[in-house]
Amino acid sequence: MNHCMPDRQSLATRQPISASMICQNEEANIARSLAALAWCDEIVVVDGGSTDRTCEIAGNWPGVRLLSRPFDTFINQKNFALDACRNEWNLSVDADEVFTPELCQEIAALPLTAAGYAIGRRTFLGDQEIRFGTWSPDYNLRLFSRSAGRWGGSNPHERVILNGRVERLRHRMLHYSYRTRQEFLARNEKYTRMSVEHIAGRRQRVLPGEAAVHAVGNFCKAYVLKQGFRDGAAGWFIAWHTARLSHLKYVLLAQRLRQAGGAAADAPHVAREQPSRTAA
Repeated sequence: MNHCMPDRQSLATRQPISASMICQNEEANIARSLAALAWCDEIVVVDGGSTDRTCEIAGNWPGVRLLSRPFDTFINQKNFALDACRNEWNLSVDADEVFTPELCQEIAALPLTAAGYAIGRRTFLGDQEIRFGTWSPDYNLRLFSRSAGRWGGSNPHERVILNGRVERLRHRMLHYSYRTRQEFLARNEKYTRMSVEHIAGRRQRVLPGEAAVHAVGNFCKAYVLKQGFRDGAAGWFIAWHTARLSHLKYVLLAQRLRQAGGAAADAPHVAREQPSRTAA
């Protein structure tokens, strides 16, 4: 029995909803995420090249249409999944997210009069729920009309670009983001380098002291203003490493811009033909 299944009356009266999910090497999470989506009219899973049992689990799951696409960016991957869906309303879910029965019931009862709906996340670091800091309540636009929205933003911080009104739902999903602190560090260092690659082409310089300013600002926001200290040692760990990774991003960006500037200076000069002038 699926304990996340909304009541039959809500399902009969609402508009059809497609769930879309991108994944890669998520064998530890994907089953419980898919189990919570059984009430959706369609589930589209796009795998980016898993080397574990992710595809085996998703491919054998009832009602799942499994597609493959080599991963390049989160934006492209999620738009590919969105385009593969058949229904107007799309529910975008990550493989490490689980919708609670209360959230499923709330979605099933929605009149869907807004263009989109933002859903908060209850995020876990290992077995501990992080209740404070910048991780909570962490609202994300996840349920939206395809004719009004599409994935955009920056990699790896993709977001739905929506033309229309957004409402917030009352219930939140469970986000089992990191099983260990080592996983948090490894994944976020990867994301930091991805972010540098994305923004390097849009920046001309990094100001002196900019890395330190961002690091201090991020730590104060996470640990003090958002009360991350109330999560104990985990709150300190998150705030400290969020600040450190912010510092790393701007250091790497400055290095990248210096390298790009040096390459441009070393490039061979190509003389341009000057236009002829006519006598006055």
